[in-house]
Amino acid sequence: MKVTVVKGRADLARFIDFPWKVYRDDPNWVPPLKASVRALLDVKKHPFYEGGTGAEAELFIALDGRDVVGRVAGILNHNHNRVHEENVAFFGFFETIDRPDVAHELLTAVEKWASKRGATAVLGPMNPSTNYECGLLIEGFGRPPALMMTYNPQSYVRLIEGAGYRKAKDLHAYISPVHGASLGRLQKLAERTRARNPGLTTRGANLSDFHGEVKLVQEIYNAAWEKNWGFVPMTDSEIEWLAKELKPLVHPELLRFALYDGEPVAFLLTMPDWNPVLADLDGSPLRHPLRTLKHVFKSKPETMEGLRLFTLGTKPEHRKRGIEGILLGEGLEKSIEVGYKWCEYSWILEDNELTKRAVRLMDGELYKVYRVYEKSL
Repeated sequence: MKVTVVKGRADLARFIDFPWKVYRDDPNWVPPLKASVRALLDVKKHPFYEGGTGAEAELFIALDGRDVVGRVAGILNHNHNRVHEENVAFFGFFETIDRPDVAHELLTAVEKWASKRGATAVLGPMNPSTNYECGLLIEGFGRPPALMMTYNPQSYVRLIEGAGYRKAKDLHAYISPVHGASLGRLQKLAERTRARNPGLTTRGANLSDFHGEVKLVQEIYNAAWEKNWGFVPMTDSEIEWLAKELKPLVHPELLRFALYDGEPVAFLLTMPDWNPVLADLDGSPLRHPLRTLKHVFKSKPETMEGLRLFTLGTKPEHRKRGIEGILLGEGLEKSIEVGYKWCEYSWILEDNELTKRAVRLMDGELYKVYRVYEKSL
């Protein structure tokens, strides 16, 4: 068995295709769109890398003879290191068969690559940063993941910890049924909050001014999460890229803004869980054209069963006013009107007590835990 650097289109295809080997008998796995993965790994074109000034990456595959038995990416996120004033690297896109030697050699390859670039530690998994998918599932394997949340075999916990990695931070996911039980108390909270703050207004998204709405999200997002663990501000080109991918999936009334005297101060982004559609497409719309045609005509945001609340962010100077409760209540009211059945709230830092209290207002129960690992070099 040996680990080699991915070189050329054939190696890249094997890197992207490998998860189908790992998860072929796992009904809870949701295959990603291969085109999206390929785009995210394109260091020359994807704005995450900014031509190498924002980040750089190296891809590795493990071979047993001619068979691919594992893969991993080494990631040096320069923007992260500038913001946090440190020099760490990350591993991501980690997949392997259940063999400790394969996992160890893959992660060792990343560590050697990172050490040569002066990194003092390796953290992960990040695919490729906290602004995308991150964390290893360590609890809650009995149910498929929600949109843009990770999933992995239980064996990965043993394999990664066996390679010397230890907990850096846990990320929590909560779930609750969409029902009116919380709506009354949230509406009472909203009445008191509006009475105390007459300059406060709220609205849904205006997708006809998509560019303007994206800029508002970026402004609030970068201010609201500035002090959070692992946070890296999204660049203009990066958020435009991500927003373009997500625009067809958004229900406009579930992206809600709060404004104070006309200034945008908070937003809530809840998105339908499109993972059942992704699972049906099995990695590519071209693989199953009849299924794809069915979804083109029948699958819309309002026809999905579940939701994921991605973000609820407020600028620091406007926190503890009750604005979050207003947005949660309005989001819940719209969700009930459409007929969604459940909502996942993810991910939430394990020590973010303020947000966890807000989620409990929605009768949210902790049902999945993800872990970011670290290892000093």
